[in-house]
Amino acid sequence: MAESRSVTHSIEIEAPASEVYDLVADASRWPVVFGPTVHVDLLEHGPSEERFRIWAFAKGAVASWSSRRQFDAENLTVGFRQERSVPPIASMGGLWEFRDLGTGAGGGRRTRVLFRHDFTLAEDTPETLRRITEILDQNSTAELQALKNVAELGVPVDELVFSFEETIEYDGEPEPAYRFVHDCAAWPERLPHVEAVEVTEDVPGVQHMEMETRAADGTTHRTTSVRVCSLGERIVYKQTKLPKVLLGHSGSWHFTKAADGRSAITSRHLVMLDPRQVAPGGLAEFRDQVEATLKRSSRTTMEAAARTAALGSPTATPAP
Repeated sequence: MAESRSVTHSIEIEAPASEVYDLVADASRWPVVFGPTVHVDLLEHGPSEERFRIWAFAKGAVASWSSRRQFDAENLTVGFRQERSVPPIASMGGLWEFRDLGTGAGGGRRTRVLFRHDFTLAEDTPETLRRITEILDQNSTAELQALKNVAELGVPVDELVFSFEETIEYDGEPEPAYRFVHDCAAWPERLPHVEAVEVTEDVPGVQHMEMETRAADGTTHRTTSVRVCSLGERIVYKQTKLPKVLLGHSGSWHFTKAADGRSAITSRHLVMLDPRQVAPGGLAEFRDQVEATLKRSSRTTMEAAARTAALGSPTATPAP
């Protein structure tokens, strides 16, 4: 029988325990709160339990698994258990605990967060144990620090995190539009706002992209992203190098066929603003500016993809 292991990481945060608990309980925000999290699909959700599938970094590679979670808002705990672990892990579960430490020196509430993992290994060797422990240390430390950073911003997270989407329809098939968005290495030749793109795909279906874009004022910006392109009629992504005005940005592209024979592309964005980059009282206007900028960029891409799809070929040159 495989030996059960356990590791616990902790951090103190200058914020009420209930607020820190809420950040962990809402997995839909994880891609912009936690650095290692790329994307989350909520499969089932109820008041005390949920299932989700997650894609996350593990020592630079993107791994995916499904988990169940149990919530206890009264005692401020969140339990979790992977439904099917990825080898060399045989099983993985654990618990988040949020303990009220009372009032801190600054007059606000303090919280100690305990983040415990218990696991067994299918390949129980010293090298495998070392590698898994390193991954847990790296990701747990990053996630706890992210919790601290966000909770201590002094601005309600509901004012910083928001999502939006936009859809365009066209006459044509979904596949050419999908290929247009998938083949991002060709974007500098196809999209006016893209100056350069470098793409690596060491694992099929997982793209690491570095892109330089030109804004309406002529300035250029360089970002890096990871994209998961093995999900059928959609591509999901997370920016890993962000503009300084954002603390997080993730999103997805969806390609669908309607009953009337037309097709549609939908672009979805999840964003976390950095309030330190905003003048006092200007958060609402800043949010509108960020949304308008991202919509303009994604709409340009969607329109070009739709024109290409209307021509029937993923490599055709879009009409002007």
